[in-house]
Amino acid sequence: MSNRIACDMRAGILSKTLGQSMEQLDRESIGDLMARTVGDVEQVVSTMQTTINEAWDTWLLMLSYYVVLLYYDPVITLVCSIPIPIAIYTAEAIRHPLYRFSTNSRKAASLVNSHLQRTLNGISVLRLFGREEIERERLKEYSKDQMNWSIKTSLLQTGMMPVYSTLASLGIIGVIGLGGNQVISGSWSLGSFTAYLTMFIAMSTRTWVAARVFNQFHAAKASWDRIKEKLRVPVLMKAATTVPQMEENNEEAIRFENMCFKYAGSTHNVLSNISFESRKGAIIGITGSVGSGKSALAAVLTGLYPYEGSIKIFGRELREMNAGQRKGMIAYSPQDSFLFSSTIEENISFGTLDRASADYERLEKILYITALSDDMDLFPQGIQTLVGERGLRVSGGQKQRISIARALYADTPVVLLDDPFSAVDIGTERKMIERIRQELQGKTILIFSHRLEVFKHTDQILVLDRGRLVEQGSHHELMQKDGIYQKIFNAQNWMEGENNDINSN
Repeated sequence: MSNRIACDMRAGILSKTLGQSMEQLDRESIGDLMARTVGDVEQVVSTMQTTINEAWDTWLLMLSYYVVLLYYDPVITLVCSIPIPIAIYTAEAIRHPLYRFSTNSRKAASLVNSHLQRTLNGISVLRLFGREEIERERLKEYSKDQMNWSIKTSLLQTGMMPVYSTLASLGIIGVIGLGGNQVISGSWSLGSFTAYLTMFIAMSTRTWVAARVFNQFHAAKASWDRIKEKLRVPVLMKAATTVPQMEENNEEAIRFENMCFKYAGSTHNVLSNISFESRKGAIIGITGSVGSGKSALAAVLTGLYPYEGSIKIFGRELREMNAGQRKGMIAYSPQDSFLFSSTIEENISFGTLDRASADYERLEKILYITALSDDMDLFPQGIQTLVGERGLRVSGGQKQRISIARALYADTPVVLLDDPFSAVDIGTERKMIERIRQELQGKTILIFSHRLEVFKHTDQILVLDRGRLVEQGSHHELMQKDGIYQKIFNAQNWMEGENNDINSN
């Protein structure tokens, strides 16, 4: 039962986390989430198990003993039971500090987990910059803080046990004194006294056990409150269990009208008054200097972030689509290519709800488009090769192309490729863009990049500067203007020419 409860709690936390908005997730700490999902759940379940086990053995038996003792001699029972409310008052008195210490201990555990997660993710960078000792000392500080709070919690819990035991002993001493007088006066027989004393000792023992469970309960309440914070988070993004068919009759695939976007907590617009339209089947290049808003525009187009103004996909407002509709319309390859620790095939077909229904003909086509088919001989098990944690067993270029293949395999009418060629060579880049044009006709593809050579093959180019759309047109049209696009393109050509001269020498 306890294992089932733990499983349900963890599933509930994950479900709520997956249902959070991107603004909320951007503020989340993975270490804190892991501490709540693992440590806090274990604390709560362990306390529940103890409480349930003690429910009969302590609470019911203690009450039964007390009723029998009252029936036998109410005066002696009431007098000798005076330590019981004192024990209850003592347990109540330490409830607030115990809760505070336990809360701080769990928060410190979250910091330890967060630091470990950051350290392991950036271990190569730490080694390159020689920061191993610094990070080790920082982890010691976090761990020491957690240890101190845990010790305070344990001392407060275990340190009260002698107090409860002493209070229980006072009642027993009272029974021996008062009951002994009853035996001497002849009111009680020796057998009655022995039976009464035995039952009172059993009840007193249960009293301090109950106080211990009470303290353990309040220590676990700190963990339960941390879990409740996650379970009470409103679900804003519902998972896509089905992908409904969306009509694509409208020849206008994408329309922006005065779209503005800013990140949560910011008063400054990252994108301002963006307006443009693109026809169905067009390849659109979006460029601009660093910080111009390219990746922000790609993120907004996923439908995961709120925006002002209007974005219509085939005539339907993006914000009005549910998760299933967005999944059926838009696929996205992010700038930071993320791979799951599974095979190449599973990473590419990741968006398929039913893994058994993977379309191998389409898979072969996508491998060809992304030039991964040329690399199959390099993989030990071909497409069944495990890519490792976060794709560590494949090269940067292969990792990026697997991410692109995942977006293309989704077979959506709109595909977003954010900086898709940053880790591939010029030859592979040209090969991929040619194959995209040949094999994906009818798909509306948006390529966000600062490498402009590929934009010669696009149907439409949008140029961003400081969050505003400042130029748009074809490559030929923009090269006729003395604008940002022409300057960037000429600068890149000059740099490429310089590199060729250096290589030739």
